[in-house]
Amino acid sequence: MSDWPDLPALGLLVALNANARSIGQAAEALGLAQPNASRLLRTLERELKVPLLRRSPQGSQLTVEGQTVAEWAAKVIDAYGNLNAGTRAIQDARAGTVRVSASLTVAEYLLPRYLTTFRSVHPDIDVGLAVENSAAVIAAVRGQRCDLGLIESISLPRGFPAEVVGRDRLMIAAAPNFSGAWTEPITAEDLADVALLVREVGSGTREVVDAALADFGGASVAGEYWSNSALKIAATTGVAPVVLSELALRDEFRAWRLVALPVDETVSLDREFHAVWSPKRRLSSSARLLLDHLVSVRG
Repeated sequence: MSDWPDLPALGLLVALNANARSIGQAAEALGLAQPNASRLLRTLERELKVPLLRRSPQGSQLTVEGQTVAEWAAKVIDAYGNLNAGTRAIQDARAGTVRVSASLTVAEYLLPRYLTTFRSVHPDIDVGLAVENSAAVIAAVRGQRCDLGLIESISLPRGFPAEVVGRDRLMIAAAPNFSGAWTEPITAEDLADVALLVREVGSGTREVVDAALADFGGASVAGEYWSNSALKIAATTGVAPVVLSELALRDEFRAWRLVALPVDETVSLDREFHAVWSPKRRLSSSARLLLDHLVSVRG
C-alpha cells in the first residue's frame, strides 16, 4: 500500500477536471496551500509515470491522460466518502444517539425510569427524545425520522413490527366537590352522556376512550386539551370530569385534588404501550439494546 496515490493529490485532479481553472483554485477548494498542491501533483505524476498536467505561463491544464486519471480518481474519492459515511453510521449505531419519538403519557411517566436504568447499563449510548401525540409518533416512524416510536394507541400501524413495553388503564377523575359525581359504577351508555375533559384527536388516550364508548357515539367533550397537565388543572376547577391515564393521576389522587369516579368493569379502558419501528430498515444495535431494555423493564 506504500505506493498508493495520495488522496489529496487525487482530489486536486478531480477539482481540476471539474470547474477549477488553475492549481490555485483547486488547492483553495481542498483547503491546501498552492505550493503544497503543486508539490503533490508533481509527486503523483512521478509515482504514476503518467503526464497529468500541461504547464504553461498561462497556467496548468489536464492532459488527455490526466482527464482519464481524474475520472478514475473521482470514483476513488466517492468510495472514500462512502467509507467515511459508513463508518460514522456504525459508530452512531454502536455508541451514538437512538432517536425516540414518544407519546405524552409514555414520555412523562414511563421513560424517565426506563432511561435512567438504561443509561446505568449503557452510558455510551445517548437517547434523543421527541414528545408528540401517538398519531404524530406514527408519522415520524413512517418517515423514518426516529428509530423507535413509543405509542399508547390501541390501533397499531399495519405492517410495522411492534413490542409491548408497558400496560396502563384510563380513569375518570373529578374534583372532590364536583356536583355531578356518581357513587355507583357507570356504564358505557351513561358515560357517553357525560361531558368529559379529554385529550385531542390523534392521542392514544382519546382513541381508547372513544373506542370504549363507540357504540354510543364516542365521548361527549366538555373540553379538549393537548396537555395532561392542562387537563388536570381544568378538572380541579370542577368544570367536568377528566379522562386520563392512572399514571398521570396518581399525584392528584394522593393530594386529594382529584378523586376517582367508579366505572363499570364492562367499560374497556385498559391499554398497552407499544414500541414500533419502520419495517424498511433494521434497528441499529443501540436501538435494539434500548428496545430490549424497555421490554425487560416492563417485566
